[in-house]
Amino acid sequence: MHNIEKSADTQIERFTQREETLLHTDFSQSPTLLDGFLHPELFEISPIGSYTSRSEIVNWLLVKSPTQRWHLSQFKVVELAADTMLVCYQANSISDGVVKATGSLRSSIWRFHDQQWRLQFHQATKN
Repeated sequence: MHNIEKSADTQIERFTQREETLLHTDFSQSPTLLDGFLHPELFEISPIGSYTSRSEIVNWLLVKSPTQRWHLSQFKVVELAADTMLVCYQANSISDGVVKATGSLRSSIWRFHDQQWRLQFHQATKN
């Protein structure tokens, strides 16, 4: 099988880093890097309640503004299975160096697939 670190702090650090990398990296410069982050069966439920396919998510990641930044906080990581983690957190966009008061609660399911943690499901709910 694979060696997965069990420490709660290590898990929070690992998935905070992966979520931040997805949001803050300019993948338009290296689109093939996305395959190391995104599970082949990835889908999302958008803030308005619609399904978003993997290809739509990839397209968004490739065209999003490279200067957009997010403040991510209140991380919780729950092990659902040895190869499956639920990650929940608060995301607020940053504009002119100021964190917006409203944002979204987010949940992601990460699966250990092909020797890497890959995002398989994501949902954002505005708050």
